Amino acid sequence: MSWSTRAARVVVVASLAPVTVAAQGVHPQFGLGGGLAAPVGDYHSTADGQGFSTAWHGLALLAFKLPGLPVGFRVDASYGANSANSSLKDTLTNRLGQPTDEKTKLAGASVNVTYQFSSAARVRPYVIGGVGPYHTTISVSTSDSTVDHAATKLAWNLGGGLTYGLRGVALFFEARYVNVAAVPGFPRATFLPFTAGVRFGGP
Repeated sequence: MSWSTRAARVVVVASLAPVTVAAQGVHPQFGLGGGLAAPVGDYHSTADGQGFSTAWHGLALLAFKLPGLPVGFRVDASYGANSANSSLKDTLTNRLGQPTDEKTKLAGASVNVTYQFSSAARVRPYVIGGVGPYHTTISVSTSDSTVDHAATKLAWNLGGGLTYGLRGVALFFEARYVNVAAVPGFPRATFLPFTAGVRFGGP
């Protein structure tokens, strides 16, 4: 069984837990967000300076908080794209003899556990971590053709954030570290998504 199949099954099985909890009287919270995804490690820059640039990403989430407990579940779906930096573009252009660009597209899903710290203030900190599959597409484009390399790989994430509760909604800002296993022939995608958004259904 491949890692992608195992990861997909993990997401499906783990997703049933919050759905079951919701059926027992817990109200789900839906959210949307977006921001910047900053590559780190070799994904940002190898020893010879080749890598990818910071770009945008989007996020949709479904969250469930357990009654009377600071622990909750959250299912995320995200999408982002990072373009090659100038060093990588120059290297590809010299190698292929014509202007060349490279872009990485990451479409992912993850099942996460959250822990929200108690606070009497409207601003509440939390930590989050989870796993799930990411479909990575690496496109190398010249003036007359585009070649794609794609694979679905297991990823894990860890981070934290802040929520600001309002009536019926909560604004949030979070930063996470995401590590996506490498597509053959390319470095693993490691990046920091900085996300701001709104969550509906209570603080």
